[in-house]
Amino acid sequence: MNHCQPYLSAAALGVEDWERNELIALASRLLNEDVALDMTRAASDCGSVGCVGGHMALAHGMSALGARRYVQDAAQADSALAPLFFPDLTVNKAHPGWRARPVEAAHAILNFLTTGAPDWDGAMGARAASRRRTRSNVMAPA
Repeated sequence: MNHCQPYLSAAALGVEDWERNELIALASRLLNEDVALDMTRAASDCGSVGCVGGHMALAHGMSALGARRYVQDAAQADSALAPLFFPDLTVNKAHPGWRARPVEAAHAILNFLTTGAPDWDGAMGARAASRRRTRSNVMAPA
């Protein structure tokens, strides 16, 4: 599926066309849970890449080392994608976006594609709201 509406253009997002296209494709794969996600691993010493930027770079044909550099360069260059790749740039990685499941990361990507900002708080809020509903349903009298 290669639908491009209602997404902002690559120029409006401040990214290249291939980055926008890879984000659209990755969001679909994440929603279908076709790929594993680990936002804490842009790339480890062994070369595994499990974050949003890593998946984009690998799908675009970069090597694991190239993907690692791509993700790290996004933060260092303060690129438009840095907030998507790094939910919290603090040392302790305390933001819940670092613990995103595939569907939550997909929502952050879709937020970015439609507004230019990932809104990790909103994307991760869906999980918290779901837990609250589940707890209240379990605790509700029969």
